[in-house]
Amino acid sequence: ATPVFSLRSSLHSMAGMQQAAWIDCAKIDELLTRRIKVVVSVDGSDQASCAFEWVLQGFSQSDRETEIKIVHYYDDTKEYLPPKWRKAAIEMDCETKCTSYLVSRRYSVSCQKRAEGQKIGTQLCKDIREYDASFIAMGFQGRKGKDKHIVGSNVLEVMQHGKCSCMIFKQSQPDLLPLRRPARFIVSTGLNPAATKAFVDALRLSRPGDEIHVVYIRPYLEPHSKESKITQAIRSKYEEFFEGMRDVDKWPSGKLVKFGDRDVKLVFAPQGINEGVAEALCRYARNNDADFVMVGTNALRVERGKTAVGSVSLQIVMNFEGNCVVSSFNPDTDIG
Repeated sequence: ATPVFSLRSSLHSMAGMQQAAWIDCAKIDELLTRRIKVVVSVDGSDQASCAFEWVLQGFSQSDRETEIKIVHYYDDTKEYLPPKWRKAAIEMDCETKCTSYLVSRRYSVSCQKRAEGQKIGTQLCKDIREYDASFIAMGFQGRKGKDKHIVGSNVLEVMQHGKCSCMIFKQSQPDLLPLRRPARFIVSTGLNPAATKAFVDALRLSRPGDEIHVVYIRPYLEPHSKESKITQAIRSKYEEFFEGMRDVDKWPSGKLVKFGDRDVKLVFAPQGINEGVAEALCRYARNNDADFVMVGTNALRVERGKTAVGSVSLQIVMNFEGNCVVSSFNPDTDIG
């Protein structure tokens, strides 16, 4: 397979590490042109409603091939729930909104009784597999509104076993969503293929005119006057990527130029003294009014005895107050 980027001769000493960090050009083309299928989990909570509104009115309006499956799991023994959290109200709301924005072939609404003794997150993972979803969109807290620093069990279950990219919404006010204005995506990057997948997902979720900041946190001790080989490799990687977005002849298939109407830039953000990488990334995202922070993770981490999301990525998801996307990279299928 042809590597994504031809690296400069000065970087040959890191050839092994770099080869493992990139995704094949043909595989990136496949990811960027694959039909997007999204599972949206709704439960009546404000955050889940924001997830639904953004999927429905946001990127699905610029990509007319996107397909959406809205799922709601209900417990009919909970008769004490307020009307907006009950099956009939949720189902009617979803159907009404979908018919206003989408033709019938592009969406389905599924309300299913919760299986006794089984987590909703487990059922959502089954939906992901059966639907062959690229993304799932869900609220961060759920209806119980737990502490904002605790990832809800359903979100964690999906990140562990869903094996698709997970859009986690913390925004609870629909009028603050980037629906009538350009969105701003902050992509946490590094010398690994999961970070590259996060950038690819940002392209897939973005619309013309949206901003994508690819951000690498330069270590505090790295001199600004002399870039490390890792910093040079990342610069080379994204410069060639961006050239392919501007010039059809700079990418093997020429397909990347389709995304040339996005406002993309590479940022080397400094790490502060006594500041972790996650803290520095979140600081940059806050200072630049990010709508979404994108982080990558290896889909096979759990099978290899690791946590679902790396420590830095998880800290970013936990500590950033806005919406996050955990991009799932599967070495078995996403390398080519």
